[in-house]
Amino acid sequence: MSVWQGLEAQERAVAQLRRSIERGRVPHAYLFSGPPGAPLVDAARALAMALSCQRTPGEGCDLDPDAGQGMCDACAKIASGIHPDVVTLVREGAAQIVPIESVRNQVIARVGFPPHEGLVRVFIVEEATAMAPPAANALLKTLEEPPSRTLFVLCTTAPDQLLPTIRSRCQRVRFGAGTALPGDADPARAERVAALGAELARDVHDPSLPVRIAEAKGDAAPVLVAAARALHVRAHAAATGGNVEVAHRAGTRAQAILSWHTAVAIHNANPQLAIEALIAQLRGLPEVGAP
Repeated sequence: MSVWQGLEAQERAVAQLRRSIERGRVPHAYLFSGPPGAPLVDAARALAMALSCQRTPGEGCDLDPDAGQGMCDACAKIASGIHPDVVTLVREGAAQIVPIESVRNQVIARVGFPPHEGLVRVFIVEEATAMAPPAANALLKTLEEPPSRTLFVLCTTAPDQLLPTIRSRCQRVRFGAGTALPGDADPARAERVAALGAELARDVHDPSLPVRIAEAKGDAAPVLVAAARALHVRAHAAATGGNVEVAHRAGTRAQAILSWHTAVAIHNANPQLAIEALIAQLRGLPEVGAP
């Protein structure tokens, strides 16, 4: 087993990354994209471990604590988030953006120097569309003249919102949806998220639904994903049964729901107001009908 073991559901994306490593053709920048819930940052960290592993280069150490062999120093540090050559740019402040100061202090100030411990320095942007315009422009200048032994991994659920010049300088890797809903580590929360998602996926909504979705901090985005998944399941079932019209309606409503995910999860929109606006939008769309 290797560091890729937790990404079995992303077979195509993982195969693309492993081929690049095996052939020695890892680009200077990747763009990891996928639907909400896709393990983009997890895959970025797995890639960093595979490139930095001291024991099995290209594969990384086994993450299973019962495997009988501990991780090498590099993989252990990356897994713990303390490796000096693996830097993650995260969203900050009330606006939940990646500010220009983060790019200046964490990227530009370091790219001119060789990695401290490993063969390559990896910069991971957890949500590339959250970069403020000055931050995106500053990063673009670095991507235009990439330093050696440096890798950028930009993760996003909305690649079309990135500057075209940034997209053009990255090799795209597409991921599918994750195998688990956000919050599955807490069974009670996962059950609540799934139930609210199923309710949001209905054609008619109780007036109290926006309040109930928003009352638990951080649940709005997972509920949107759960609702979209429920509708995608209905769309697939309808299409398989030959009912193209129902499949189209379910797919349209799922897309409308996901269009609000970026506002809630990335741009820190008020969850109750966002759900209320979404439900108002759904009222204007054709109903799917009884399951």
